[in-house]
Amino acid sequence: MVGLDGGGWPFALGFTMVSLALVALGYIRTRQILRFRDRMLKGQELEIAFHRKAIHEYALVTITDTDGTIVDVNPKFLSTLGYRREDLIGRPHRELHVPEEAEISDIIREGTRRGAMWSGHTQMLRADGTVALTQTTVVPLINEQGEHVKNMSLRVDITKNQAEKNEKLVTSAFTKMLEAVVVHDPQTFKIVYMNEFALHEHGWTTAEAETKTMWDTIYVPDREIMRGLCEQIDRDGKSTMVLETPGQDRTYEARSYDISVGGSEQRVLTIFRDVTQNVVLERERNHLVSVITHELRTPLTSIKGSLGLLDASAFGPMSTDAKSLVSIALRNSDRMLELIRDILEAEKAGEIEASGGLRPVDLSAAVDAAITANLGYGAQLGIEFVNPGTEPELWVLGDDGVFAQILANLMSNAAKFSPDGGAVKVWAERDGAQAVLLVRDNGNGIPAELQPRLFDRYTQAGSGERGQGHSSGLGLSIVKAQVERLGGKIDFETSPAQGTCFRVSLPLATNESRPFGEIAASA
Repeated sequence: MVGLDGGGWPFALGFTMVSLALVALGYIRTRQILRFRDRMLKGQELEIAFHRKAIHEYALVTITDTDGTIVDVNPKFLSTLGYRREDLIGRPHRELHVPEEAEISDIIREGTRRGAMWSGHTQMLRADGTVALTQTTVVPLINEQGEHVKNMSLRVDITKNQAEKNEKLVTSAFTKMLEAVVVHDPQTFKIVYMNEFALHEHGWTTAEAETKTMWDTIYVPDREIMRGLCEQIDRDGKSTMVLETPGQDRTYEARSYDISVGGSEQRVLTIFRDVTQNVVLERERNHLVSVITHELRTPLTSIKGSLGLLDASAFGPMSTDAKSLVSIALRNSDRMLELIRDILEAEKAGEIEASGGLRPVDLSAAVDAAITANLGYGAQLGIEFVNPGTEPELWVLGDDGVFAQILANLMSNAAKFSPDGGAVKVWAERDGAQAVLLVRDNGNGIPAELQPRLFDRYTQAGSGERGQGHSSGLGLSIVKAQVERLGGKIDFETSPAQGTCFRVSLPLATNESRPFGEIAASA
């Protein structure tokens, strides 16, 4: 070894300096690595924080245990579906699925227990009972020991996107249709779609139409009519109505349908068909029928009067053969006058519908009036009309004259098929939101082969009817048409032992449509 006092000290000094340099370099490098690692960790933390923020801001998140019980939920889920946190914690997740998809929750739970993810569309129930369509991903959460402990469900509400797709799918079929088609929001009446025909009729572009409401169109003459149409759609899913526009002198048939799908926003599609020419031709036809029937009735009434005098031997006795011929002519005159009366009744009912002349009518008063008006007819046949007990204040929308015709037809029909000395019961009662008119006879019932076509025109009952020569076979078909124009329906029950009971069901009028004085009196 070379001592320090010899020539080896420069080497030792150099070695020491190199070692110090390497140590310094290592220290600097270590500091750089540590700083780099800190930056990486901070970057990862920021990325994780960003992902967490993005998930909670845009996704609907629920955490469930392995049995599917909700243990946590994020604010986005609560605000989107309208729940409170306390409504959900501890609740089985499957209860939030629509009933048709309840088993999907079980499938997801079984899959995640095996460590499998699940992705697909699910329909979730909102707190108000409506449905939200969601794109869902369910991830099993595993602990350090490899055990499945929880599930995280991430959902995105795609209801609006799906609704837009559904609207495009529905409306695409109507774009080239040669009738006006309009889709609107029934809450705001804002137009969301018009086909090319409707746009052309208004001179609008698609963008202009989307700034309009149904009140801006040429099709809607009255706001209340349109609101009533939407109420009927909300109740029945569809509606048909004839709309007359005074300023345009046009008449449109409006056929409307609810095209809402799942939990999407409600939409109403209406097809407006211009029936102005049809209405004009129908009015001309009705006028012609009215003129003809009136012109026929006048001479027939005179002929019947003359025949009646002859039949009563007012001008002296007649031979048996002559009296028989006069009797036949008299019966045929009665039959022709009955037929003309039925045609005029049908014409009058159509005029009432076209004029929209409906007003609140109390059925209890209508029953009493009908019994009084038909007492003489019943006496001729040896029949008594009785009211076994009608509920008071049964208000419906209609017309006094129409109800008089309906009851007169049903009562005369019942009287003809009841035995001499019998009673026909006529009354009205409440059945939920309906008012029901009832007319019951105690005859032999309606033959089974006749029942399917009982309300067809010119259907006649046969041998069970007394005075059948006077029947036109139009009475019940007219009644059915009148009842349906009032928004009601007619049916019957019949048996040989108990006779026949006709039921006319009509919606009860709301307080808004009843006379104020009558509301106050019944309060």
